[in-house]
Amino acid sequence: MKKLALTACFIATSTLALAQSLTPAEIAALVDQRVDTLDPYQELLNDPDPERSLAALQIMMESGDLTLTRMAMEFGVLASNPTVQRAALEAFFATLPILTFRFDGSGVKDTDFPDRIRRYGGNLGADGIGFARFPVGDFDNEQGCYVHRGFTNCFVTTNADGVFINGSTISARLKLDGEGQLIGSATLQSVTESVPVAVRLID
Repeated sequence: MKKLALTACFIATSTLALAQSLTPAEIAALVDQRVDTLDPYQELLNDPDPERSLAALQIMMESGDLTLTRMAMEFGVLASNPTVQRAALEAFFATLPILTFRFDGSGVKDTDFPDRIRRYGGNLGADGIGFARFPVGDFDNEQGCYVHRGFTNCFVTTNADGVFINGSTISARLKLDGEGQLIGSATLQSVTESVPVAVRLID
């Protein structure tokens, strides 16, 4: 018991020492340093020359740096310029992401809906909201689309009208909602009703 009390005392003392290792001024200096490091990238993205801004976005998305990728992605999908939005989406899909679809089946009466979500390997809550994940594959130049990973058929196509999902059992047209999501409605195999769907791109 005495040994346990001594151990707890040591942990508490170590935690307190760690908490006191940085003064508020030192923390503020580190915050300023981090913000100053990121600011130049924001300046590049906000360049008044749209071509330079677009180039900065594409380079940052292709950099492989998670922080820069997220920064560029957030800038792109929240932009009001459709060209910038599309560039961000195309660069995002080029990273071969796994898309998490949120299917709102709360108003769907077709009893095949739950089974379809399970066939996707997804999960369905009691509220009728289902989630399923779909991996994006490489871009196919001949078909002009990103294939469904592991298959050769088109899965994601982007153009001026939005993002089109065309899988063997799902079809959807999605558009950015201004809050970092792709939203729209989906047609699912064996489900007679359209299902509202959303894909969150940024947290």
